[in-house]
Amino acid sequence: MPPAHSESILITGASRRLGLYNAKKCLEAGFHVIATYRHRTKGIDELEQAGALVLPVNMDSPEEVAGLIAQIEQSTSSLRAIIHNASGWLSDSENPEDSEPLDTLFRVHMQAPWLINRSLYPLLQKCRGTADIIHMTDYNALRGSIEHAAYAATKAGLESLTRSFAKMYAPKVKVNAIAPYLIIMNEGDHVMAEEGTLPVPPMGLEPGEDVIWQTIDYVMKNSYVTGTTLSVDGGMSLK
Repeated sequence: MPPAHSESILITGASRRLGLYNAKKCLEAGFHVIATYRHRTKGIDELEQAGALVLPVNMDSPEEVAGLIAQIEQSTSSLRAIIHNASGWLSDSENPEDSEPLDTLFRVHMQAPWLINRSLYPLLQKCRGTADIIHMTDYNALRGSIEHAAYAATKAGLESLTRSFAKMYAPKVKVNAIAPYLIIMNEGDHVMAEEGTLPVPPMGLEPGEDVIWQTIDYVMKNSYVTGTTLSVDGGMSLK
């Protein structure tokens, strides 16, 4: 059990990039962090050394998600927030009869958050004040994608779940989504940017992880924001 004075936050997909950064920021802010990962990384080692409870889980498996829920129920008496950061980045199959990318991403992006939110709602209710659920979605969720239609569709489904859970769980639990655009670029993105084939937001590219933490911090501190998607896209939605 975490110390009585420490509020717990569950953050999924915390082994690298945004998930790891925000898990560390939650620790710095004084929260007891429960961080999930699929593949153990140096970042997970760092979180564990800093006091986080780290739990392996494959969000593609409902059975493993059920096991995760049971572990969390045994490890903490309440939750201040759930941050759904776990995600998959799969291209659509060239085989028109192959639905595996859609099936997998549905389980990761929609089914797992659905199960976790519903099962851990009693722990959120026990939070001293207002609790939060935050869904990490994507700029492309409501704009579609040529090569990642399954990804965009399931992220859009997660945004829909945001609004439904916000209605179900108010006023005790606020539920919001954050939709980023290229917060941290991959090597291929840099090449595309140099070639001029990567769309550039009015505010420029690659702002760094802290813009997402600033948004999470804002959402958690604002008692009157729920059922909305906050775009952190540098103005891409203006194009």
